[in-house]
Amino acid sequence: MIKLFQALLVLSFFASCTSSKIFTARTCMVCMQPDDGVLVLPLAWEPSFRQLSVTQKNQIERQILALLKNEGFQNVELLDRLDYELLRERIKDLNDPMQREKLSSKLGYSYLIGLTLGPTRVGETWGYQTPQEAYELAPVPDMEISSVLRMVLISTETGQIESDFIITSTNSGFSTRDKEGGMDYQNYAELFGVIQHGVTKGIKNLVKGCRC
Repeated sequence: MIKLFQALLVLSFFASCTSSKIFTARTCMVCMQPDDGVLVLPLAWEPSFRQLSVTQKNQIERQILALLKNEGFQNVELLDRLDYELLRERIKDLNDPMQREKLSSKLGYSYLIGLTLGPTRVGETWGYQTPQEAYELAPVPDMEISSVLRMVLISTETGQIESDFIITSTNSGFSTRDKEGGMDYQNYAELFGVIQHGVTKGIKNLVKGCRC
């Protein structure tokens, strides 16, 4: 039990080392209300998420729904959970403006949220510089774990992108100096955790930017 607790502390520490930055491509110009229906596009539909397992994709989808509910949006759902409703309203192709508009007029969902996973990077988990290398300022080991996410908000009524931004998330681990003067580099964070951090920052940024 003690070892498990210590392991959880280590994972929590590395999670706290992750930072995210937002780069806005399109400033939100709509006023989202708590009673607006929001649908999340399934990550399984997006080829860029193939590097994640089915379990990880499902976990991120649940994370997004929970974050939206915590922000006050209660009418939120994953699009592919509406099989019966979509079939009933004959909604098969979201690229068809008339079919897509039914998500709003018939089902009460005003917006779609879509995510795309861009370049990712996973460096080493452990590295070491000798005292001489550290003294000579030799290049440090590549410990960085990073991800790039694009998040968009789409109006179901018009099909227009109402908000569009990039979230870059990075975890560089940490370094310590040993008693001989060498540098010990460690990063045991996981790419999945870095992506999750970006998702959290992204949803909070979306809500902040689109709430009046």
